Amino acid sequence: MKTAGLLLTILLPAAQDGAGDGLTVERSVKVTTLDWLGRRREIHRKETVFLQGGNLAVVDRTFGGRLVVRPDLKLLWKADPLAGEYSELAFDEIAAVRKKAFDEVRAARARVPGTPEERELEALLEGFDQFAAEPRVELKAEGARREVLVNGDRVRISAEVDPARKGGVWEALVPAGAFHPAVAAKLKDLGGLPVKGTLRYVLFLERVIEEFEVTASKPGPPAATEFELPKGLKKVPLAGFGPPSERAFTKPKQFQKGFREDDLDRSKEPPPEKKP
Repeated sequence: MKTAGLLLTILLPAAQDGAGDGLTVERSVKVTTLDWLGRRREIHRKETVFLQGGNLAVVDRTFGGRLVVRPDLKLLWKADPLAGEYSELAFDEIAAVRKKAFDEVRAARARVPGTPEERELEALLEGFDQFAAEPRVELKAEGARREVLVNGDRVRISAEVDPARKGGVWEALVPAGAFHPAVAAKLKDLGGLPVKGTLRYVLFLERVIEEFEVTASKPGPPAATEFELPKGLKKVPLAGFGPPSERAFTKPKQFQKGFREDDLDRSKEPPPEKKP
């Protein structure tokens, strides 16, 4: 597995070239997410995607959410203005939590060699681009169609590409660990903007499948405020990501001992001394 440092520093040439002048993309998207336990969630929404200088902002026009990826700050923000909340994660924090989770799965796999459970755990790791050996990644092109395949059968993107429009959009997610570096290296060779198709990547501890269609795109720098957090939001931990918070337990004020507890307490006391 590549080190977290690589994920923090890699920015692909296509992402930099396409982001230098900026880009705004309008899309309709069906998003399916699969969490760490395989639970599925599906939503349909309209999105506006902003790209500038390697920074990425995805604004959910249907439900109001905002995802901002800031490689310049090595930070990711996920905001819910309707709830008045946002979460902030550093890239190295994301990498550390993911590594711990994947190491636990590898340890579990090592305890069940030669079983169906071993194969299930291996498939789970590969679904998150965690391969035992460097994967074989290839780009297939037929007309306007592009496919990036991992080990011959795992599709990371299958889409129509418009060569007349700037690409380099989703490569901005690379520093947050969305793609295996070998997959990321192929994305720069798509040859334009993916306008309709399916994209698979990893975000936090979820596998994401997007079925998307671009309805409009506009080159040029977006407003700098698009890559900032809305004002007045409260910072909260990202739900479902990271270790649970430590809990402290206190004895209730009205707590009264019962006879069983009295007996237990007395059993711990030293026996009374015998008088001569």
